[in-house]
Amino acid sequence: MINQGIIEDEWIVSYASGALSEAHALVVATHCDFHDDLKKKIRDAEEIGAALMETVKPVEISPNSFDELLGKIDAQSNDLESETSADCFGLPPSLASYLGKPLNALKWKMMGPGLSQVRLWTGPNDERLWLLRAKGGAKVPAHDHNGLEMTLVLQGSYLVGNDRYTAGMLELADSDTKNHTPVIDPGEDCICLVVTEAPIKIHSFIGRMVQPFIGL
Repeated sequence: MINQGIIEDEWIVSYASGALSEAHALVVATHCDFHDDLKKKIRDAEEIGAALMETVKPVEISPNSFDELLGKIDAQSNDLESETSADCFGLPPSLASYLGKPLNALKWKMMGPGLSQVRLWTGPNDERLWLLRAKGGAKVPAHDHNGLEMTLVLQGSYLVGNDRYTAGMLELADSDTKNHTPVIDPGEDCICLVVTEAPIKIHSFIGRMVQPFIGL
């Protein structure tokens, strides 16, 4: 399965309800930063959820719960003010808030000719959240997937078959996607935010040899 760049509504609902993992939530939030219509869908889903909560029978809560809630609201307000006042390092606000620093301040690790990556998070079920930087004209080694892979383009563009993915577009590939071989368009570097649910299956012998060292 390969989609055509825009997340489906089911993901928006899951994000708004807090049902996604840290990695998936960041990718969805960052993807929505590029699209005003998706941000509106998130607001709508959150409002629907709030309306449904009003119909739930009240339960007893601890005496400190109100103070804790106020603290969280203050923290969120401060985060919002920071996002709107800063330039976000030239990144989408959700990703800038998560990283807390510009991309060039991260420790990039070489993973092949023209390719480097930064591991951001590893989940309990071997989910992996990472950033990929690929030189213009580079080719990602052919591979298959053991689970879902979400690739959000932050900068530049790449081609998979006849489909081109540009900044703000999201590619979904899963275990039905065979011989997945993205080719970076010539010119500027392509930078992507990626989450994989399981290690990929690299076709080439050399790729399989170095895979343990690059952690993908």
